[in-house]
Amino acid sequence: HTVRRFIREEIVPLEREMDPEALELSPENYERISRKVKDAGLWCLGAPAEYGGGGLGCFAMCVIHEEMSQHRNGLYGAGYHVFGRYPPPVIWLGTKEQIEKYGEPTVREGKKAFFAITEPSGGSDPAGAIQTRGVRDGYNWVLNGTKIFISGAHEAEWGIVWVRTDPDKGRYGISAFIVDRTIPGWSTRPVPVIRPWYPNEVIFEDCVVPHSQMLGQQGHGFDLVNRQLGLNRFPYSAANIGVAVAALRMAIDYSKQRVTFGEPLS
Repeated sequence: HTVRRFIREEIVPLEREMDPEALELSPENYERISRKVKDAGLWCLGAPAEYGGGGLGCFAMCVIHEEMSQHRNGLYGAGYHVFGRYPPPVIWLGTKEQIEKYGEPTVREGKKAFFAITEPSGGSDPAGAIQTRGVRDGYNWVLNGTKIFISGAHEAEWGIVWVRTDPDKGRYGISAFIVDRTIPGWSTRPVPVIRPWYPNEVIFEDCVVPHSQMLGQQGHGFDLVNRQLGLNRFPYSAANIGVAVAALRMAIDYSKQRVTFGEPLS
């Protein structure tokens, strides 16, 4: 009920004055509303409690997302991220140092991050489609390849990329690395789509990543993502339901105002 109130009283009125294609609130409105959200204890509800989140499970987040998405831009950015931004959840399976450097600040400060799995060769079968390579060079790994349709990579401060480190081991030859914005050798390019929201192509060209940036064990990167992505799909599906609920509500309201052949539709 509290999330519903925030959406209907804070977000929807602002959307009436915004460009229909707007993807973000103004900095002033974002700061104002997110401060209220934090005071209400609703910030990053799905992140682990020990790292500054609300600690809610998958089912609870489905309920929350259904309410959080009931506005025009709800599916692309529920509440325009005033309820917090989340790191890729696999970061919580990293080392203590990785969590402290990347996971906790992202939750606490609302920083932007991305995860890069899909490639031009395919996205529905990552275990077989990943061709981006990681080659060991002493203490470092050298990454080369391309990812595509990656959300938010152009403005993120860090991200997680899945590459093939053991080419002869199939799904057990994929490893995950944390790439920091300060690491040279990777760049982004927008992929044009119908909306002004652009996903990205992410290109790695001799990108040197320290071994300490590997997330989990070598060759077990696919297990990490397979476990976590499934849990993310449920709240996203609930968000679709939320958008449909809002659309039905708007249609009913309109049917009571629209007059055709001298009579209202409803």
